[in-house]
Amino acid sequence: MGLKFQNILVLAGIVIGFLSVIVVLAGTLLKNSVPNVLAPEERHFAFDYVIVGGGTGGSTLTSLLAKNSNGSVLLIEAGGQFGLLSRIPLLTTFQQKGINDWSFLSVPQKHSSRGLIERRQCLPRGKGLGGSANLNYMLHFDGHGPDFDSWRDLHNLSDWSWAQMRSFMSAAKPKNPDMLEIPRRYSKLTEALDEAQAQFAHKDWIFRRSLYNIRNGLRHSVVQQFLNPVIHHSNLRLLPDALVKRIQLATSPFLQATSILLGIKDEENMEKEFSIEVRRELILCAGAYQTPQLLMASGIGDVFALKKLGIPVHHSLPLVGHNLHDHFNLPLFVSMGVTGPTLNQNTLLNPMTLINYLSSGSGPLGNFGVLGNVASYGGSGSPPYGITFFGAGAIDESALMSISNFKGPAFRALFPRYYNASQEGFVVISSCLQPKSRGSVGLLNRHMRRNPLIDPNYLSNEVDVACTISAIRSAVELVNSTAFAALHPRIHWPRVQECSNFGPFERDFFDNRPSDHYLECLMRHVGLGSHHPGGTCALGSVVDSQLRLKGVSNVRVVDASVLPRPISGNPNSVVVAIALRAASWILKSELQAGDSK
Repeated sequence: MGLKFQNILVLAGIVIGFLSVIVVLAGTLLKNSVPNVLAPEERHFAFDYVIVGGGTGGSTLTSLLAKNSNGSVLLIEAGGQFGLLSRIPLLTTFQQKGINDWSFLSVPQKHSSRGLIERRQCLPRGKGLGGSANLNYMLHFDGHGPDFDSWRDLHNLSDWSWAQMRSFMSAAKPKNPDMLEIPRRYSKLTEALDEAQAQFAHKDWIFRRSLYNIRNGLRHSVVQQFLNPVIHHSNLRLLPDALVKRIQLATSPFLQATSILLGIKDEENMEKEFSIEVRRELILCAGAYQTPQLLMASGIGDVFALKKLGIPVHHSLPLVGHNLHDHFNLPLFVSMGVTGPTLNQNTLLNPMTLINYLSSGSGPLGNFGVLGNVASYGGSGSPPYGITFFGAGAIDESALMSISNFKGPAFRALFPRYYNASQEGFVVISSCLQPKSRGSVGLLNRHMRRNPLIDPNYLSNEVDVACTISAIRSAVELVNSTAFAALHPRIHWPRVQECSNFGPFERDFFDNRPSDHYLECLMRHVGLGSHHPGGTCALGSVVDSQLRLKGVSNVRVVDASVLPRPISGNPNSVVVAIALRAASWILKSELQAGDSK
């Protein structure tokens, strides 16, 4: 009887799987095109507000202005719509290197990335409505008050303390049921984390179960939260698949943006250019890589660098493109001697996995597998660090290598059981939350269809090395604790050829205390960026306290490039909060202008 019932379940899983594939294909083929698109005959029109970039900042800002402004709004996005598969959480990584990813590569790294091809990091960025909010891992972060207080204290930004930002961070958080919190009893790993929280109550560690922007098993990004509810408003137009190539400036009576030059390619890949006039404000939301790229291509930036490229200088702003920051991770694989369950072939091929997902949006397909994190915010004076637990036992070599740029030997050293598709385990990821290393974004030439030169400059500051080592040793302490003992965990210290003088030695697999030299060698070889770039048009140096471009009265920047320092967590929700605040200033300015008439 039991075997017969199991066979019925298997057959049901196959049938449902087949039907779901049909639905997905039909949805992809029959999906509506972007609505409310600016028609060709309208393309010489002027708009009160022109927003460049439909990512997190642009979608949020568009929503508030379309809903509350008396002016016309144009949202320009270089991509189109994300496909239906982008909403299935576990399929997130399969979008990278696809049509909705800019697929940037860093310049060769001097201090890191030695185990990557050409020492270059993959830098995915979303291309399409929703931007990187439709490409990221959907993790929500409520913000960390001291981050904003440091902006006030260290960057003289008195308007940006936690007291001013708390309400905007609260407004940025989707309301239930638009979020998914991983339950305590989700798996043996989450149970171990729950027990560890009690065991390490004496430490300054903050334990969090993952909170996702997921509703009913589907990604719930800024597109669903903000853009879709206003997308048919009469004062809003969208212009997808359009690349902004230049900002046109006028100097009289004062320096301001008067129009933008765009390019759209036709079916024959021929580009047509046209201009859009800016009546009130031009708002740049193109992200930490492409906002500075557009400014520099328009002759706004460092005079010497622009002249070297033959770009006419229209406005000197020397720090455009500087101060690039990002988190940097060291992943370690931990195998388990028990069934988790964790993400592996057995879990994904189990018919109940598909049945649970299709019926309730739950189970492994309904999240990305990041189950929780532990943070230390430097209460003892040490730099803050984070430890993330990713419940994946089997790491697919071809999939991960293609999106990480690993060399084969480096990947296999990091994940020595890559060949075992039924392996149970998890990946523990250690990172410094406030890295000191700073990089830059530059130009190869002024053409916006050429990728910018992106140098994250990971691990250029030794403080980041010491901070990451502290994170690794705390992660080891957690994994070796009695709270995790029931998992029978084993840390697989990577045998990287170039690090063999420092370890791992046989004793390291038993006492789990490899040397600092070995850990530093590891992070410089197999460490990966977090895809949290920011800082390249920073508050206080490139934009003023209300996000206006210094010296250009009607241009604002509303994206992660304005972050003067890293966020001590995932930055997406902070960018939403910044966009909400920017909208309040813009609408207040509009109201005051109306009252003065």
